[in-house]
Amino acid sequence: MKRIAIFAFVGLALLAVRALPAADKAPDSEKEGTVAGLAVARAQGGWLGVEIKGGSFQITFYDSKKKPVAADASSAVLRWPVHYQPNPERTELTPSGDSSVLASSYSVKPPHTFVVHITLLFDGKPDASESYTVDYSE
Repeated sequence: MKRIAIFAFVGLALLAVRALPAADKAPDSEKEGTVAGLAVARAQGGWLGVEIKGGSFQITFYDSKKKPVAADASSAVLRWPVHYQPNPERTELTPSGDSSVLASSYSVKPPHTFVVHITLLFDGKPDASESYTVDYSE
């Protein structure tokens, strides 16, 4: 009989705790977002979202809370190996209609499983660049 009373008390206590308003939850502006595509952490903070959208590469820039921010790089160069020729494919990504996105019009042939080398280039800083090597797979 004691066990039933203890289980009933614990069950009611858990229901009461779950029914309380969630005062400790962060407002929408403080919640962490999500990165579209393959998430790549940047060395100085923030994230890159690398994806093939509509058959071509695009990189989206995110802050440390994974919210989209304006791209600080003026362009990006991507290089990846392909199976149908000895030389790797290359493309340049330039600013698109969205300020947080660099995109390419070059069509990427499937299969989309390869190692991609990314170099971010910055206007006005000829010696400054960031490089990343990631395993891309769809």
